[in-house]
Amino acid sequence: MKKLIFSAALVLSLGLAGCAEEKAKEEPGEKEKPVTETSKEDATKQETSAPVTKEDGKLTEEKFKQIKEGMTFEEVFNIVGSKGKVISETGTDGDSNHIVIYEFETDGSFSTANMTFQGNKLINKTQIGMGSSDVKVTIDQFKKLENGMTETQVFEILGGEGDLISESGTLKMYTYAGEKTLSSVAITIQDGKLMNKTQMGLE
Repeated sequence: MKKLIFSAALVLSLGLAGCAEEKAKEEPGEKEKPVTETSKEDATKQETSAPVTKEDGKLTEEKFKQIKEGMTFEEVFNIVGSKGKVISETGTDGDSNHIVIYEFETDGSFSTANMTFQGNKLINKTQIGMGSSDVKVTIDQFKKLENGMTETQVFEILGGEGDLISESGTLKMYTYAGEKTLSSVAITIQDGKLMNKTQMGLE
């Protein structure tokens, strides 16, 4: 199952690679209300009890990084701010082999994100297009990578951490943009070591 998930993520990542917050304004003509003890008390309550803004239930890169393997449906939905939609389901609810894949609306125009659960526990998260890494890789850097290198060594050679697009247990996949338009690199880390490197369009 994990191999299928990572194969799909690799194809999507290489195919799509290369492809301000607003400030609240006061209503005109709104008059400032006098501050009273009651209003101060209400304001304090709002600061401590107001729910965290969910950005209309869209999955952002920040939320994606907060989500960890083993979380339940409810924990993931609470972070995202929405339940997403089921795009695949195998088995029946309550069964340990019950596998459900949810797709979530993201904050990017050309981005997508899926979460895979087994027995109500997250076993994989995958995203394409939400990353913000500005690290670009050259063919010379790519050639220096050798399977078995530690994650730290890989990041040092490439100039930093790329976009985490998929994570399942100790398996993590990162993508990088190449220096040329539409070129890209994907690496897979398992147990903290490089197990695969793939490039497209580097010269």
